[in-house]
Amino acid sequence: MNNQKAFLGINIDLLENPKYKNLDSRAMMLYALYADRYSASMNNARLGNTAFVDDMGVFIRFTNELAAKVLHVSKQKVTDFRKELSDLDLIKVVREGLKGYKIYVYPVQQTPNNVELLLPWKNHTITVQKTISDWTILSKIEFCKNLKLSSQTIDINVSRISESTCSSKTDTSLSHSSLSHVFLNNNGLDDNARTRKENEIQSNQSSKNPYHSLPKKIKSSFVDVFGFITKPMAIELHSLISQSNEDMVNYVITSSKGHKITNAIAYIKAAITNALKRGDKCAQDMINFYNNNVKNTFSSYKRKPTKRFMSEEEVNAMVAKDEEEMRQNNPELYARLQEIKRRSAEKAKRKPVIPIYKLGY
Repeated sequence: MNNQKAFLGINIDLLENPKYKNLDSRAMMLYALYADRYSASMNNARLGNTAFVDDMGVFIRFTNELAAKVLHVSKQKVTDFRKELSDLDLIKVVREGLKGYKIYVYPVQQTPNNVELLLPWKNHTITVQKTISDWTILSKIEFCKNLKLSSQTIDINVSRISESTCSSKTDTSLSHSSLSHVFLNNNGLDDNARTRKENEIQSNQSSKNPYHSLPKKIKSSFVDVFGFITKPMAIELHSLISQSNEDMVNYVITSSKGHKITNAIAYIKAAITNALKRGDKCAQDMINFYNNNVKNTFSSYKRKPTKRFMSEEEVNAMVAKDEEEMRQNNPELYARLQEIKRRSAEKAKRKPVIPIYKLGY
C-alpha cells in the first residue's frame, strides 16, 4: 500500500541563486506557502472565478496570524519575512481596506549558468516524456497475461509513460493544488487508463471549444478589458450574443473598461438583460439611453464651481480703498494705524542681520 502525502515544495533556486543568499530559510517557507496558495487562486481563475483577479493580476489573501501559526514563529517575525520577500521582488503587498492585504506572488529568478551549484546532484527540473505505445493488440494481451498484479488490473489500451526524474525511488514533492491522482502499482508501472481517457475526451472537445467560435472582436475586446476567456465564459458569451446581438455585447465590454468589476460575465449579463427589458434592439439604442439618462445625471452633480483667487493688485487696491474710508470716517484710528506701521518699519530696519556663510571646498 502506497500512501502519498502532500509536500510543500521549496524552489531550489532560492538556495542556489546568489541573489537570495541572505534570505532567511523561514522566509523561504513563507514564500512556499504563498506560492501554493497562488496556484489555487490561479486554478480558480482558469475555471472562471475572478474573485482573486484584479487589474494587477491574480492575488492571494494570507494573514500574518495564520502564517505565524504554520511556521511556529511570532507575528512580528512573519512581518519581517514578508518584507524580505518584498525587497527581493518575490511578492508585492497591497493594502485592502483597514486590515486586509492583497499579496501578489512573483516567480523566483533562475540561477545563472556561471554559478557553481551547491547541490550539483539535485536536478532543478523534472522532465516527463509521454509516448504512445506502438504495440499490437496481440502483444498487449500477451503482456497482460504474463503480468502478475496483486491488487490492480491493467487496461489493454494503456499507453506507456517513460519518465526521467531525479530518482526513481525517491518521493516527489507535491503541493495540495498539484497532487496527482495517478497511483503506482506494486510493479512500479503507471495505471494511466483513466488519464488517457480524460485526455482523449479533452482532445475531442478541443475542436468544439466555444472560444474558437466566438466573434473576433468579442474575443479581442474581452481580452483587452478583462483578460483571458475560459470555456464557461465563452459559453455564457455565446448565450448573451444569441439573446441580443454581437454589437450590443461588444459595446457593454468596451464601455466597462476602467471600471472595477469583480465578475465580468455577471456584469455583462446584467447590462444586456436591462437593455432588453428597456426594449433596446441595437448598440445605438444603448448608447442613446446612456447619453440621455446616465451621462447627464452623473455630470450634473460632479461639476463644482472653480475657486477664484484675488490677484496682488486687487488686494492692494482693496486695502487702499479701506484705508481711505477709515481716514475720512475715523481719523483717530487711521492715525494710530499709521503710527503702528511707522514703528514696525523702524523696528525692522534695526533688526540685526545674521550672516550666512556658504561652505565650499
